[in-house]
Amino acid sequence: MRRRPGLLLVILCLLTACSSEKPPLAFGVALHGAVTAEAMERAAALAGVTPSLVSFYVQWPGEPRAEGFPAACLETAERAGAVACVTWEPMSVAGDVENAVPAGRILSGEYDPYIDHFARAARDFGRPLILRFAHEMNLARYHWGTSAEEYGPASPDLYKRMFRHVRQRFRAQGAGNVLFAFCPNAESIPAAPWNTLEAWFPGADEVDVLGMDGYDWGRTRTHAEHGWDSSPRSFVSVFKTARKALLPLDPGAPLLVFETSSADAAGKAEWLASAVKTAGDWGLAGLVWFQAEKEADWRLPEGGVSEGLRDRLAAPRTWRVWLHSLAIERRGG
Repeated sequence: MRRRPGLLLVILCLLTACSSEKPPLAFGVALHGAVTAEAMERAAALAGVTPSLVSFYVQWPGEPRAEGFPAACLETAERAGAVACVTWEPMSVAGDVENAVPAGRILSGEYDPYIDHFARAARDFGRPLILRFAHEMNLARYHWGTSAEEYGPASPDLYKRMFRHVRQRFRAQGAGNVLFAFCPNAESIPAAPWNTLEAWFPGADEVDVLGMDGYDWGRTRTHAEHGWDSSPRSFVSVFKTARKALLPLDPGAPLLVFETSSADAAGKAEWLASAVKTAGDWGLAGLVWFQAEKEADWRLPEGGVSEGLRDRLAAPRTWRVWLHSLAIERRGG
């Protein structure tokens, strides 16, 4: 049978990617809002590189219904050459009020029609997709599955049960192209014996990608106004402890930073350069910059990734091929 040259090239790339000692490093952006062509073009212009990965946020409906898949955002990311990461938040938002979906409604199967619809749509999308379900679970800020008052020693077990339930629904729908990410915050708040990264981990059978989020808040937070005082921190300082805790949980899984930035406007370009260099030295598979002005101005600095560091980053196609090979290896997708 005659094989197409393009297919041979893809197979060669797959073999090369699988044989490398460490994964290629993707540079990505996290958008606080819809993925639009304008937002992607602006991020690429600021970064000085085409993002290989774009992360965005999707909340669950207040009542379960078989709809709500972000097809337009995924297609926009695809046209921009980026792999999509859906940060899937099991909470509904009414006005400015966030309401976590009670764990009982998820575990009882009440939300299965919504989960199954999402899984089938993701499967039919047909391309590699990262799903970051209930991220930063080790922050009281989110208290997934419970009220804020109920967040405590019983929360890690409840979280793991929710994660496994959702993952199993995707498996039942044949969504092997979806890679599930376990992504805690780099620092647990509150700091308590029960609130360790290991305590929340759902298991290597349910997780494909390890992740971590963390920020340099500079001096933007004060005790008088925010209840705590922040001070400048390097990329290494933010992530070294979480990295040490995460890697042994599943040594075969790649590790990405899914959210990071620095609030220090004067030193932001230098901080980004240090982050890219360290991510490459650590063998991370991805570094995603939070491209938004929210609690602080987290947006990319002028000049973006310095020219001398761009050769450390994978081209979007190279990273996509590597991710596809990972999906085949981990889940047969």
